[in-house]
Amino acid sequence: MLIRFVFLFLSLACSYSFAEANYRKELENFAQSLVFDKYHSLYELQDDERLSVKSAPLDKRINYPECITGLTGEVIKNSIKSTTSVKVTCADETPWTTYLRVRVKLLKQAVVVSRSLSKGQVLNSENIAIVYMSKSQIRNGSFSSLENLYGARLKRNLNSNKIIKNRDVCYVCTGDKVTIKATKTGLSIKASGIALSDANIGGTVRVKNSRTKRIVVGTVSNLKEVKISF
Repeated sequence: MLIRFVFLFLSLACSYSFAEANYRKELENFAQSLVFDKYHSLYELQDDERLSVKSAPLDKRINYPECITGLTGEVIKNSIKSTTSVKVTCADETPWTTYLRVRVKLLKQAVVVSRSLSKGQVLNSENIAIVYMSKSQIRNGSFSSLENLYGARLKRNLNSNKIIKNRDVCYVCTGDKVTIKATKTGLSIKASGIALSDANIGGTVRVKNSRTKRIVVGTVSNLKEVKISF
């Protein structure tokens, strides 16, 4: 009989503890939703951005009675910071108030290598991927689109999950066979050439015409394509 009583007592205690943990999680989610909605009322996310909001865990030593009348809350000072304070209130007969800290991160899209790659390897859908990371971690010169990198070659070794930067790749690499497109007032002429330097789209590159052996300087317009004016 005593054993059954102890077992029942422990079961009830575990159920109560589980319910408490669930309600604390509900409060944390409520605070997160307030911050999320406030951010979207103040700012507009770009297509390559996401918002991460994560509440700091509530103190397990404090009991929060379930609010019958419904929770209300506000973002302190109506401003969003990296750590934003949220006030949550319950107006029951026995009212209570608590404050939560919510961490806010603006995540930006970036392209990384999905496995370790060596210098000279060609980038494709199987070895690069898109991830979202804190905007502060992403420097100028990174890429946000996979398609823009397909066919480009690495100029250095990169470890798995490393962000690909402009300086890491070449769309036209030294020794590549390229198409030279010469244009003038609607007239377009194509020729074959060999790249004498590395460059990315929009960059300048020296190319030797395969037929005339003449060296010209042009602008990379696409993968293994160089435009010159005459």
